[in-house]
Amino acid sequence: MGQNYISVLIETLEKKRDALQNILRITKTQEQIAKGSVYQEEEMERALNEKDIQIARINTLDEGFQSVYERVRAEVQRQPDLYRKDLVHLQDLIRECTDLGNQIMVLEERNRDRFQSLFAQSKRQYSASKNKANVAQNYFRTMNNTKILDAYFVDKKQ
Repeated sequence: MGQNYISVLIETLEKKRDALQNILRITKTQEQIAKGSVYQEEEMERALNEKDIQIARINTLDEGFQSVYERVRAEVQRQPDLYRKDLVHLQDLIRECTDLGNQIMVLEERNRDRFQSLFAQSKRQYSASKNKANVAQNYFRTMNNTKILDAYFVDKKQ
């Protein structure tokens, strides 16, 4: 019975590792978007949607892992030698998942900083263009409201 549960735990961690690798790949794609000179909104939206799917998958896998682990924990603690090889494999998978999670966190932090800079620059450009448009609009409004008087010469000689 315990061996089947251990196999399920191993399979769950392998799926989690795959999902984390997908998230790392997506995060690297976001990094390329952030490095670009033009913000690619559609690409970013696609990446965020794909990342949400992978995160939901990881949450489901974590819940399943915890549930199965609760069932098998007592038996594994009673007979650790019987499951030694599988436990070492589980520990290796957990290390891999942790390493991937750390890589993702570091890359996310860098991306956040890049996107903040990119959005701040876009906001400045928008403000500058809006300001130019307002100046031009005020100029034309002023010019349209001005009554241009015909030039004339008044001779007051008497």
